Amino acid sequence: MHYFQQRYLRENRAFASMAGLEIVDLPNAGLLSGIEIRVTGVNSAYGENPDCWIHDMITKFEVMVNGSQVVKSLTGEQLLAMMHYQKTLQRGHDAAHLPSGLHQETFYINLGRHYHDLEYMLDLSQVNDPELRMEHNFSMTSHHGWTHGKELSTEPSYCIIPHLLRDPNVVPKGYIKTSEVFRFQSAANRQRNMTVPRGPKYTNLYLQSWYASEGLGINIDHIELNVNSDNIIPIRVQVEELESEVVRMYGMAKRQEWVVLMGGQAYPFPIETGHVAGLIGNAELAEFAFSNIWANLGIPRFVTGAAGTPENAAHGVHMLIRGAFPFSVVAIPIFDPWDEYTWIDSSVLGDLWLRVEETGAAGTNVYLKLLADEVVTRYVTPSWP
Repeated sequence: MHYFQQRYLRENRAFASMAGLEIVDLPNAGLLSGIEIRVTGVNSAYGENPDCWIHDMITKFEVMVNGSQVVKSLTGEQLLAMMHYQKTLQRGHDAAHLPSGLHQETFYINLGRHYHDLEYMLDLSQVNDPELRMEHNFSMTSHHGWTHGKELSTEPSYCIIPHLLRDPNVVPKGYIKTSEVFRFQSAANRQRNMTVPRGPKYTNLYLQSWYASEGLGINIDHIELNVNSDNIIPIRVQVEELESEVVRMYGMAKRQEWVVLMGGQAYPFPIETGHVAGLIGNAELAEFAFSNIWANLGIPRFVTGAAGTPENAAHGVHMLIRGAFPFSVVAIPIFDPWDEYTWIDSSVLGDLWLRVEETGAAGTNVYLKLLADEVVTRYVTPSWP
């Protein structure tokens, strides 16, 4: 018999400061499958323009071992996107942003390919000083081109639950490291080879372009995965085909947000391309006039009455948003994380890169970021033989 032990490592512990680095020591033994994190706070004032969520205010989640060895390194937005691609779902109340009230989000860091992966876990007995680090700024009022945020009134609290496999007979193959491996600043008609470091075995690659009005749909003309200097090009597509392929492979991204909104403001929709699939609002709310999302261009507008008068009052709404590219992150759809035959062993290659060709309308405010999932079988740096 085996089971995943899920017990509080921290329960309702307040962050030490409004901005800084919170470090939590992890257990020094056991097979770590994942880490569950819930953060709860209160806004400082009535805020009908909820641009800054907790996933923005926690600017980095990191799992570190041996003092400086990176196991996971992701922004809050990237972590939520990884949860979708790793089929780790959220419940409806995992994303709440209410004025002078509940401001809460729940995160889950997978150390394997998916939730409770029995083959890939971090063996804590093989490392020293395992830590969870959270860089944060709970006074943030703007980010990535959105400017109507509200800071928190005081330090929020957090809960942390490690998911540890209890079975002495299980020996994991290794764990999955995720981190940023390349970035460049966007510009009109720019072409760039985003070089993937050689050595590791990769189970997935991801491209992100997260900025107001400068998402993947505006910036990207073509992407192309290139192996050994044009010897193999397994994929070359535009954004529309890319969207179709990732939906076929991973399903539609979904997120429910419980929030107070006012018409007319730009709003950082958590899914770049898709639709507001459902909306529950106040009794006087007659229509949600904006429903299509593309390239982070979303501007929700409320209207009331037969004439469709713009409604500038604040409304409490519960939105179901469904589509592709969570937080403008797209998985490159030639990898299947559950099929090792699709993984790429870069140690036998001359070179490996993701070629990005930008459109003439591409903006200059965003950095395009390349993330990688890497199989780690050794517990020292470098992680490959």
